[in-house]
Amino acid sequence: MTRRLTLITIALLAAGVLLAGCTRMVQVDTGERITCTYGEVVTDTVKTIEVAADKAANYHVVVNTVTCERHKRLEALYAEAQAAIVAGDLATARAKLVEVVTIEPLFKNARQQLDTIDDGGKPVADTSANTSANTPATPGSPSTPAKPGAPGTPGAPATATPSPGAGQEPVGPVASLSSWVPDALPGYTATPIIADVYVLTREYLPTPSAPTYALVAVVEQYKDATAAKGAIKNDMSNSYPVASTTLTIKGRSVYFGTDGKRRAIVAWNESGVLVAIEGAVKTGSPTTLKSHLSDLVGAIVK
Repeated sequence: MTRRLTLITIALLAAGVLLAGCTRMVQVDTGERITCTYGEVVTDTVKTIEVAADKAANYHVVVNTVTCERHKRLEALYAEAQAAIVAGDLATARAKLVEVVTIEPLFKNARQQLDTIDDGGKPVADTSANTSANTPATPGSPSTPAKPGAPGTPGAPATATPSPGAGQEPVGPVASLSSWVPDALPGYTATPIIADVYVLTREYLPTPSAPTYALVAVVEQYKDATAAKGAIKNDMSNSYPVASTTLTIKGRSVYFGTDGKRRAIVAWNESGVLVAIEGAVKTGSPTTLKSHLSDLVGAIVK
């Protein structure tokens, strides 16, 4: 009898083990994803894990959208520049615009407005900038203004993660973007990278034979390919609408356009990464840079 009970106990224990081993497992996403209103990824801790099916409801992804500190600063500087333009204070407007393009060369209409001021004109103020909604930016415009289109030394961006300065190796998520701003481009000498948390900027100094007098590459991480394509469609087409066309280069759909004055740009999406190369033509129409910029895309894309 004792032996029979022992055998029954063993059988029940084995059945329990088998039943536990048959618990259905499922894969779920969990973590937090925060994106900036400008499309950049601020925080992404989302990962896929395997859990018991009856526990799956305990896991979820928190999704939020905020305006990151970097873009708050850019909005404030840009709004102050617009207010100065309206007031006729072009010296202040220029100083603010120089700060903007130093931090982000392609931010809204800052580059075009800066060109207009440097050409001796008065730019049209961007009425979409809400000057009352922005707090004043921290002073710090360069004492010697940088030439239009050339990144200088940016003020320390107010971000949660410290970013490296010019000449330092990018760290964190932005490090994976450095392949899009190579150390060598045909006809150019690279300057040190200026790195923000999710943006890389690199100026390339042209050789005498190059058709440009200034060239800058900007690489920006967006939350996904849709956001990056949207930035190209909206921002690039608004800022560089003249002679715009779509080129196919090494399997990429590349936007080309000019500002109708001196600058031309090519921009494309790399799985959520926006890559843009802007050049300023030495003489003639910026449309003549189409072939040259296309060759540079071909040199970057492997």
